[in-house]
Amino acid sequence: MIKMVLWTGWFKASLSSERGAGLAEYALLLFVVAVAAATVITAFGADIIAAFQEATDSLPSEAPAPAP
Repeated sequence: MIKMVLWTGWFKASLSSERGAGLAEYALLLFVVAVAAATVITAFGADIIAAFQEATDSLPSEAPAPAP
């Protein structure tokens, strides 16, 4: 009888284990961040490219000569 009680307690504890819950939460968070990043890049991609192009165009085309 005691073995049955111990086995039942172990079985209930193993069913309620949350070892994999942390991994699932991190995977869900990673998925949400990836979807958000893809959405932002899709929505503002042209504006981001234009901003970088403007910054590139404002740089001097030649490096200045070093001082003697």
